[in-house]
Amino acid sequence: MLTIISHKDLQTIIQLSGNAIRDFLSQADSSQFKGEAKIAIESFQSNPLDFSDEKLVSYGADIIAAIDHPVRIEVRGATKEGAGQMVAKGIWGPKRVQAATEITQKCTKLELGMHLKLAGTSSIEFNVDGVDKSLPIRFLQGAFEDVLNEMNYQPGNCIDSRRSKTVIAADGDGTIYDGPRVGSLPTLAESPVKDALCAYLQAGGIFMLVSGNDIYRTFKRLVDALPGQVYCRVLVAANGGAELVYVNSKGQAVPVSGYRKQALDLAHDKSHQHVLDIVYLGDDGSKEGNDYPAFNAVGKKHSVLVSSLQDTKKFMESFLSIRMNSGG
Repeated sequence: MLTIISHKDLQTIIQLSGNAIRDFLSQADSSQFKGEAKIAIESFQSNPLDFSDEKLVSYGADIIAAIDHPVRIEVRGATKEGAGQMVAKGIWGPKRVQAATEITQKCTKLELGMHLKLAGTSSIEFNVDGVDKSLPIRFLQGAFEDVLNEMNYQPGNCIDSRRSKTVIAADGDGTIYDGPRVGSLPTLAESPVKDALCAYLQAGGIFMLVSGNDIYRTFKRLVDALPGQVYCRVLVAANGGAELVYVNSKGQAVPVSGYRKQALDLAHDKSHQHVLDIVYLGDDGSKEGNDYPAFNAVGKKHSVLVSSLQDTKKFMESFLSIRMNSGG
C-alpha cells in the first residue's frame, strides 16, 4: 500500500477543504478574531473570488512564498501517483474541529481512506490512513541496516550507531527550531539547539527529523545549518510521515528506497524489527496531537516532552554526555 494520496482522492479532498474554508470565512465575524485570521476574513468578504480552489492551491504551490498566504491549500510531495500529503489552512477557532469532523465523515462515506489531523492554529492535514509520525520510526526499526547502508552512514568519534543503534528522532516546529509565522520561517541556524545537535551528530549519532510539514521546506530548514561531514547521519521524514529522505554528500535530499511502497506494510511486520536505542522529542503531549503516534512508537520510557528549544538543547547535551561516558 502506498503512502501517497491518489490523484482522484486528492481532487475530492481539495474540493471538500475549499468548501469548508469558504464556509468559515463567509460566516465568521472578523471582530471576533485578530492577526492573520482577521485579515483573511475581511479579505474574503471583500473579494471572495480570490478564494477559489484553484487560487487556494496556487497560493500553497511555492513552498517558500506560501507562508505569505494565511489561507491556502498545499499539495505536498507530488509524484506521478499523487501526493504525499495535502494541507488546508484557513479555519480558525472551534469551527476547525467541526470542519475536520464533517470532512472526515464525508471521506468515510466516499471510502477515501483518509486520516485528518489538526496542526498549528488553522490547518487540517490529510494523509493516507496509517501515515503519521510513527511510520518513519517503525520503518527504521524494520529496515535499520538497509537504511544505514543507503545513507552511507559513517561512525563518529564517540558513537558507532551500527553497534549501539543510537537514534534521536524529533519534531521540528517548537522542538528543533521556532514555528513559522506569516513572513517568517525560522531555521536551525537561528535555534539554540544547533550546537548541541551538531555535537551529537559529529559524535556519530543518527538524527531523524519527523515533521508534519512539507518535505523540502523542512529539509532546507534543517540541513542548510549543518556541516557537510555529518550529512551521512541525517534523515528527514515529513509530509506527515509520507516521505523519508536521507542527505547525500552534496547536501541533497534523496528518497529512501522503498519507503513509499513498503513503509505501511513493514511498519506492521514485527518479525524482523530491530531494537533501537531511539528516543523521540516533541512539544505536543496530547493524545490528539501530531506527536502522540511517535511517542507511542518509541514507548513511554523513550518519549521526551519538551516545552521550549532550551529543553531540547539540554536534553541533547545530556544524552550525548551519557553516550560518551558509556562508550557510545
